[in-house]
Amino acid sequence: MGRKNNQTIIRILVLYALLFSACVKDKPSAPVAPPPTNTTDTATGNVYVVCEGSLGNGNSKLGMYDTRAGIAYEDVYAAANSNASLGDVFQSMVRIGDKFFLCINNSDKIIVLNRSDRKQVGSINIPKPRFILPISADKAYVSTLFSNKVYIINPQSLQVTGSISMPNQNPEGMVMYNNKAYICTWDTACGNIYTIDPATDKIEKTITIAGRAPQKAVIDNHNRLWVLSGNVPKGKPAAFTVLDVNGNVVKSYRFPEKADVIKPVFNNIGDKLYYIVVNYSGGTDNNGIYTMGTEDAGLPQTPFIQAQQYQYFWALGIHPVNGNVYIGDPKGFIQKGTVYMYDAAGNKTGQFSVGVGPGHFYFD
Repeated sequence: MGRKNNQTIIRILVLYALLFSACVKDKPSAPVAPPPTNTTDTATGNVYVVCEGSLGNGNSKLGMYDTRAGIAYEDVYAAANSNASLGDVFQSMVRIGDKFFLCINNSDKIIVLNRSDRKQVGSINIPKPRFILPISADKAYVSTLFSNKVYIINPQSLQVTGSISMPNQNPEGMVMYNNKAYICTWDTACGNIYTIDPATDKIEKTITIAGRAPQKAVIDNHNRLWVLSGNVPKGKPAAFTVLDVNGNVVKSYRFPEKADVIKPVFNNIGDKLYYIVVNYSGGTDNNGIYTMGTEDAGLPQTPFIQAQQYQYFWALGIHPVNGNVYIGDPKGFIQKGTVYMYDAAGNKTGQFSVGVGPGHFYFD
């Protein structure tokens, strides 16, 4: 579930006629080949692509781009697991120790893979898992959709060990900051974020932010927390709230009502914030990748990378070593998506084809 069921349905219905005629499957700039399934190389260089698939079709995939060889693989999970399917709506992934943990949202499970060969070694049943926040080798938090629960899991035993009841629905983005877990609850009734002490699993602090429906928080090079809030389809405009380590509001930025902002991420230095603004109607206004400096007085007026007519972006990642920009084009979730690659200056360096609905990147 990219965000919520109703948004997925609206997105598909509105854009189906436009995108089916306007978009064609791109030929990858790098060859698509059968992926290696028995590698034991632990050096960084793989960019994993979380392909959500289309809701209800069970066609999610784990793509991968080998930056060293320049080769794209459409589904390394299927290749390593006898052509098995991940399930319905692949939401996110994270590495804990020598394993990958994959949240398969609409299938109500977390799939666990060996990092070395990507073979499945277990699974954890969680209702509508969204994101995983590693706390320690034997503890992680899992946010969920359609409930107020943050689940606690043991990554070693692959067991659910408890849960935390949040004051609002839809726990979403989470981050470790100042030795506390900061939790965003993507609820239009919510104008706060919450801190949890990982030693006690108790809510310690409630912090008021600009706007409603906080969805994600990221940390800049000054050790400040940037919180994105908003749910534009439900009448809650987007905003950024910048907090210091004590939870005090340093500044805030409010977006125009129609600017639907998602998935902020900092560059590898932490001095530039990137985010996606989505226009589902097929227009080019408020549509593309935007970037701003941490000390900018206002929001950027023009995109860093403009989405074209009948196009919008759904995934954004910045390589943690070289600062290269990766962008996922879902093509309306009705055909294979495309990943575009740019350098930090905004020059396009390549592209490759992936599964349906590229939604997130994970750099390993």
